[in-house]
Amino acid sequence: MARDPLTCFVISDGRRGIENQALGLAEAASRFQPLNIIRHTIENGAAFKAASPILQFTMKSNLADYGLEGAPPHIAIGCGRQAIAPLLALKKHHSETFTIYVQDPRMDPNRFDLVVAPEHDNLSGRNIERMIGSPNRLTETELIGQMLSFADELAALPMPRAAILVGGNSKTHKLSKAEHTTHLKAAQDLLEKGYSLLITTSRRTPEWALKDYKLLDSDNNKVWAYSGEGPNPYFAFLGGADIILVTEDSTNMLTEAASTGKPVYTLPMQGKAGKFKQLYESLEEHCNIRPFDGNLNLEKYAPLEETQRIAQRLWAHYEARTASIN
Repeated sequence: MARDPLTCFVISDGRRGIENQALGLAEAASRFQPLNIIRHTIENGAAFKAASPILQFTMKSNLADYGLEGAPPHIAIGCGRQAIAPLLALKKHHSETFTIYVQDPRMDPNRFDLVVAPEHDNLSGRNIERMIGSPNRLTETELIGQMLSFADELAALPMPRAAILVGGNSKTHKLSKAEHTTHLKAAQDLLEKGYSLLITTSRRTPEWALKDYKLLDSDNNKVWAYSGEGPNPYFAFLGGADIILVTEDSTNMLTEAASTGKPVYTLPMQGKAGKFKQLYESLEEHCNIRPFDGNLNLEKYAPLEETQRIAQRLWAHYEARTASIN
């Protein structure tokens, strides 16, 4: 007899790259056991956002403060620092709720039932699961569905196709004019090799770089540079591409690209690799990811399935906690 779905809250500040990590883990977990997934977007003022999560929880510890009142969820998955105080509030008022934080919480991990962190953050503990990169929502079914949604647009771009995923400025990396020029040269090189280009940028991409990609699009009928207007073709790009180039600043985009099983190349960004060096090494070892140098001969690899693996571990932790309570 099938189990009734458990309720799972997904908590974030609504930014796509943050929410999709928690949502991707919830969706992967629901493929093992049915979940009723409910998304909660936390909206805080600038001053409250700037406060540490512990101070936020000290100032606001009631569920109503975060729109979480009502029947408690069985599981709550949060990602991003704005999700920490709501998770602590849920645990305070409903100790039976199984709380999961995605990323390094930069506080005692034992405040949560489970912490899912990138292996390059080097966390360890009884309730910590480490993974290559971050959870994502990518599945073969999703890729096919998105490709069908953009079938006409993709059909206008002859194969082979290369997806170019461009990030931007962050705490550790910067898109300088020099690196941007290198990216444009890579795009031109691929065009000369006969590739159509599927280019997508992020909220962190500088406006001056966006203008160059729009110009490249307008000057060439083999280029589709998504402008941010209308439905997002990101997954359709991943599914429709033969090869993928990714700027090295984004853990999310790197691991999503590696989850396709397609050849993946990195594009340089200004800044020191720091702890990302471990991520690059893991992706090189498991997925043959290499810096783009014009050579398109990469060995095949098995698609990265870290989100699915971590979802299995989630249920192992959940069942162990449930058994200890009963």
